Amino acid sequence: MPDFLNNWWEALNFELQVFYGIAVVSGVVLLFQVLMSFFMGADGADFGGMDAGGLDVHDSGMGIFSIRGVTAFFTGFGWTGVICTEQGLGLLPSLAIATAVGSILMVGIYVMMRSIMRLQSSGTLDYGNAVGHLGTTYVTIPPLQKAGGQVETMIQGRLVTAEALQKGTEPIKPGTKVKVVERIGSATLVVEPLD
Repeated sequence: MPDFLNNWWEALNFELQVFYGIAVVSGVVLLFQVLMSFFMGADGADFGGMDAGGLDVHDSGMGIFSIRGVTAFFTGFGWTGVICTEQGLGLLPSLAIATAVGSILMVGIYVMMRSIMRLQSSGTLDYGNAVGHLGTTYVTIPPLQKAGGQVETMIQGRLVTAEALQKGTEPIKPGTKVKVVERIGSATLVVEPLD
């Protein structure tokens, strides 16, 4: 690390170091996600969807606690914490404000992505066209048709991340090549690993 950065970092108190660390790392991850979406032609779907008391969008492969949403939370949390601490607020008020801003950004990303997915689902994209095609596991697919897994595959010339299930007894880890064998509902794919 250059001397001026090292000196600057050493001069920060512990709270600012933590806030800056969170802000910079999550900001880089968010920038990477945006660039990948832009250059790789991602369709707005996300990964890492989890059940959130009815706030999840299971048929889109994207939920409020997706990687993109959590990254937005930490980006807002980190930079707001930096600003509040730099303005002389104490640790507890800084944490409260940073948490509020991060939560607003996370919900905002969720609402925006859900709107994009509604536009997509009202179009002509048919997830049934993925049957027979190959894909890559994006989020570990639990065994015995348990929800939570996701797969990336091409549908009608577009790279799509969709919720995925499997009938096997062993989880399918991220990066595993799979074949789509069935569609359930409008956008859930059943896959099996390639041997």
